[in-house]
Amino acid sequence: MNTYFAILSILSAILCIGLGLFTFSRNPRHSANIGFMLGMLSLAVIEAGNTMVLLSGGRKQFALLGIQISLIGQGILPVAWLLFSYVFARANYKEILLPRRYILGGMCIVFLFFVYWIDSPSFIALSPFSIEVVNWDIFENDAPLFIIGPVGRYFYIYLILGLVLNLIQLENTLRSSSGSKRWQIKYVVFGIGAIISFFIYLASQALLFSTINIISIPLTSSVILISSSIMALFIIRHRLMDIDIFISRYVIYNSMTIVIVGLYLLSVGIITQGIRYFNIPLNYFFATLFVFIAALFLVILLFSASLRRRIQLFINRHFYSHKYEFRDKWMESIERISTKGSADEVVKTFTEMISETMEPRRIYLWLYDTASQNYLSVNEGLAEECKRINQNHPLTKIIRGIKEPFLINNPAHKVVSAEEYKVIESLASKTAAVLCSPLIADDEVIGFILQGKDITGESYGHDDFQLLKALTTQAAVQIKNIRLVNDLMTAKEVEAFGRMSSFIMHDLKNLTNSLSLVSQNARYNLNNPEFQKDAIKTIDSTVNRMKRLIGKLSATANRGIEINKERVDIKSQIDSAIKRLALTKNKNIAVINEINSIPQISVDSDAIEMVFFNLISNAYEAIGKDGRITVQASLSDGKVCIAVSDNGAGMSKEFMERELFKPFKTTKKSGFGIGLFQCKAIVEAHGGSIEVESEVGKGTVFAIRLPIG
Repeated sequence: MNTYFAILSILSAILCIGLGLFTFSRNPRHSANIGFMLGMLSLAVIEAGNTMVLLSGGRKQFALLGIQISLIGQGILPVAWLLFSYVFARANYKEILLPRRYILGGMCIVFLFFVYWIDSPSFIALSPFSIEVVNWDIFENDAPLFIIGPVGRYFYIYLILGLVLNLIQLENTLRSSSGSKRWQIKYVVFGIGAIISFFIYLASQALLFSTINIISIPLTSSVILISSSIMALFIIRHRLMDIDIFISRYVIYNSMTIVIVGLYLLSVGIITQGIRYFNIPLNYFFATLFVFIAALFLVILLFSASLRRRIQLFINRHFYSHKYEFRDKWMESIERISTKGSADEVVKTFTEMISETMEPRRIYLWLYDTASQNYLSVNEGLAEECKRINQNHPLTKIIRGIKEPFLINNPAHKVVSAEEYKVIESLASKTAAVLCSPLIADDEVIGFILQGKDITGESYGHDDFQLLKALTTQAAVQIKNIRLVNDLMTAKEVEAFGRMSSFIMHDLKNLTNSLSLVSQNARYNLNNPEFQKDAIKTIDSTVNRMKRLIGKLSATANRGIEINKERVDIKSQIDSAIKRLALTKNKNIAVINEINSIPQISVDSDAIEMVFFNLISNAYEAIGKDGRITVQASLSDGKVCIAVSDNGAGMSKEFMERELFKPFKTTKKSGFGIGLFQCKAIVEAHGGSIEVESEVGKGTVFAIRLPIG
């Protein structure tokens, strides 16, 4: 029989090693992955030692060596899982781990102390009874095989304290999560928590009876197999190590772990005394395994979001007239959303409220971006074609027509053609969405959300639509107010810039007067060598000062650009801009105009040339000593697209999303951040658009689209 149970231990060890290495390979540098791997490997070490005990066949020293290896693995458990529980699902795990490194270091020192004593009879020794046992079959021999000494008892006290600390951290993580994040992490927390709880149980038994019974070995393997299988299913299915959760201090103050463990230890003592007093016979293996599985199943059931949601819906349906308490939800939305000062905070709080209240399987949000004139997704993990939704997308047509939450598959809302509806169905399929809710403020569609089915599978109804309309309206108004405040701040910055430019113009006027004076005197003193030296010195100084002023000013932030259109040749405009470029001898940069056979377009010649000059000049400054700038053009949908590309330093994604094309925002050390702001204003005044693609270290491409007519 022991051989069959040894197979159970071997399978458990293989599963632990495989799951640990798989998780570690996903991100070897993350502390959570390292802690998880160490925790699973420590379980594998325990199972390796248990296998040796089961296969010892009466070889006492071989069995003793096996139990010593198993105890070493148990000693690693508190350190490894504490490292994991400290940083699992924490966004700021580095800051959390830094002050706690002393606790981990202290536990490592304690563990090494017990490793030093592992071979001593004061730690663990063979039972005198086991020396006379010939048959080591666990069902035929119910006697303890190992005796725990004084050092061993201290070891189990260390084990209980360390594992209780682990349970506290895991409880805090679970209690601080909500919505979809709790659904994703809870089974991993349950799996690890079940293993830790079981080892607390084994440690308490060892302290009570000062013995280790061989019958606990297959029980340990069964528990590890069940719990690890649950974790493996959800770790492989969901990338759980990428979840970030904020742990509130109030969760820590209200932890129930210490109370539960204390009640457990008290109950174990009472039950043990009762069994001894009444002499109750129990089959240790099957009774304990049944209790473990029943307790684990009960915990999972109690924390089941689907079950909780079904109970909530049942109560609301049969005891209340409405599905939600609208007044409370409305007040909650005002308190939580209206206090946010940035669009990102509003989005986060808004999606959390929907996730907590309605518990959809998925929820995605798109917001309108004025720069690209598209709806951009704020979520990660979406397919590339779903991240950017054009404002003329069939779904946005329905949104503008209905302006209320609607089911995507509702035939009454199919106000688009069959071909357009296929596009909507494709988007819904890729996002697993069944419901769309627009974010509208003053008849302006700020954005929209797509959400999946209710976690219970129940259809959305009138109460859901009413709640979504209230929440989306509150979020849309707050986002629009934040954007208006930002626009007002930008307008004030532009106004301040206008005042500043008047001082610069005054300086330029004085410099112009200096040049004018030199020009007048040159008529009468041109042949005078002394005058020539002074004139050259004055001109050099004046030109340098003018360059510095012009470099700061770059261009005037003109809110009302006046456009005087005429038919011009784009290639000639590009050549003229390139000639104006101030080339330096210490750079080897090729500027190539590849435009050919492009028809003339109607634009303001001077303004468009300034746009091209700014883009080429920026590209020239972004390149180091060697590089290439290429200008190309193409025709599409009645517009000409001019692309200025370089292989320079590039720009970060964050800078492009948040600061590009805004005044006083620049990546250049000496730049003033006005050039691109003016370029965008000029292009839009022509009825065109300007877009950019860039990657740090790989260069930038600016694409200008202008109407031909």
